[in-house]
Amino acid sequence: MVADIITITPTTELAQMPAARGLMRLLSWVSPAFPTGSYAYSHGIEWAVEAGDIRDIETLCLWLAALIDHGTVGNDLVIIGAAWDSYQDMTTLRSIAEFACACASSRERFEETVYQGEAFLKAARVWDIVPPVYEMECVRWPLPVAQGMVFHWGGITRAQAVLSGGYASLAALVSAAVRLVPLGQTDGLRALVRLEPMLEAAVLAASFRTLEDIGGMCFRSDIASMHHETQTTRLFRT
Repeated sequence: MVADIITITPTTELAQMPAARGLMRLLSWVSPAFPTGSYAYSHGIEWAVEAGDIRDIETLCLWLAALIDHGTVGNDLVIIGAAWDSYQDMTTLRSIAEFACACASSRERFEETVYQGEAFLKAARVWDIVPPVYEMECVRWPLPVAQGMVFHWGGITRAQAVLSGGYASLAALVSAAVRLVPLGQTDGLRALVRLEPMLEAAVLAASFRTLEDIGGMCFRSDIASMHHETQTTRLFRT
């Protein structure tokens, strides 16, 4: 008996293609393999480990939770959303980029965000969705600004863009801590699981915030990034 052949009508297949293509792009853009050099940055965690502030999964989660609720990770969620909203307005995007650069609390924080952001834009040009180079000149492009505009150009929804950018940041920081503390890979995953509800709440809160709400109270994290500049033994750039 000949088996029935299951077919997908062209209409159904075409209807699913835009969402599938957007998801594939998003998976590439938040992949650790995407060439932004994120593996080289610890966001000051390297000094925090040396100082004894981060020494296990508990202290790592406390450190990262503070960054989500009161520091750079939470701020970046708002910036991603603002860049997503203004993705076609280069004048506004330039203003957002300059503002995001001004929010960097140290030289290393500035270098971390602009080097990754500009690497992100360069790699994303493969998809032919980034504006011409001449339109991007004379401004440094921080990572959350680059993510917000590229995600929108690539067909990613606002909520997905903000959540994905935040998760990529946390995953990179957990990866750094796994190597520095060191933690086992399983403890790294446990940390991500614990942080999921906090990130979800922060993404929801960010949807009601604007750039005027940007601020921070993670002084120890800022100090860590400053101390890292003169740290004797360093594996990471920040």
